[in-house]
Amino acid sequence: MKKKAVKRANKNVNKTAPAKHSSPNNHTQNTRNPVRNSSTANRSNSQTRSVEKTHKEMSKAMNNKTRVRRKPGSRGRNYSFYYLFAVIVVVVVLIVLANTVLFRCTEIEVAGNVRYTPDQIIAGSELKTGDNLLHINAKEAEKKVVDKCLFVDEAEVRKSFPTKLVITVKEAQICFSVSDNGTTAGISRGGRVIKYLDGTEDAIVLKGFEPESLELGSWLKSKNETKNELPWEMLTIMEEAGLTKITEIDITDRYSPKVTIDNRILLNLGGATELESKFLVAKDLIDLHIKEDENVIVSLSNPEKPSVRPNNSASQIPENPETTPEETPTEPENSSRG
Repeated sequence: MKKKAVKRANKNVNKTAPAKHSSPNNHTQNTRNPVRNSSTANRSNSQTRSVEKTHKEMSKAMNNKTRVRRKPGSRGRNYSFYYLFAVIVVVVVLIVLANTVLFRCTEIEVAGNVRYTPDQIIAGSELKTGDNLLHINAKEAEKKVVDKCLFVDEAEVRKSFPTKLVITVKEAQICFSVSDNGTTAGISRGGRVIKYLDGTEDAIVLKGFEPESLELGSWLKSKNETKNELPWEMLTIMEEAGLTKITEIDITDRYSPKVTIDNRILLNLGGATELESKFLVAKDLIDLHIKEDENVIVSLSNPEKPSVRPNNSASQIPENPETTPEETPTEPENSSRG
């Protein structure tokens, strides 16, 4: 293109240039007018540059027309789509691997067991190596352990990723003894009937509970629903208060429970309210004001004004100690029982 343009420029120059003659006059004339010759040459160069400039502008215009104009941000949007697609693929692959290859159980550990071997606990849970941890229902496995192992009150199944299971059990210990229709059964702290007793076991006697059933393995329930939680609630509060050597809890009257300590101190609570205060006062009286060989009745109907009197006979225990004349309030600081 450039060569053609130069040729056209040269033709234009030839057309505009005056014809040369070999006459001596012309030669003399050219030599006599140098200014004219230089102007002619300048015009020729100017035309050549003009043609080249025109060629460049035409080439630039052609390039601009053929160039594809993209909207701003179109390239970024394309890359974002690819990134999103790649992330989706990776997530799908990980999900498939997690549910097929990864997190397969290779070890099951058992803790807290005494009566049962680890294999017995594992068999009760129906868990096995090779199971996928993501597909294991821990709550269901815990329930199976408790249902199948009589002396287990509680079980916990914990997933230790990536490939381990830990089963922790709390084995049952006899806490209460309950009698009904000539049968005495040992009740665990969790409230389960775990053993029939012959009277020699060390357990807190629970009187007045009225059990629905004492079948081995069943959970203790009272015919009177209001009594179901009361013994465990009382026991917990007494332990928090520091009371020990609890020998009997009597809830025959749900609204006036009684507690016997060390087979010689009867706590007449006078109601099932303010138990925390009543047991704290009882603890203070037993530690500071009741001798180790005394057999007494402690009235705690009003924990701010407790009273202590000798217990001559169980038949003399008043139902409402506040109305009994022989009971007089005992102030701890003035008591003569040091």
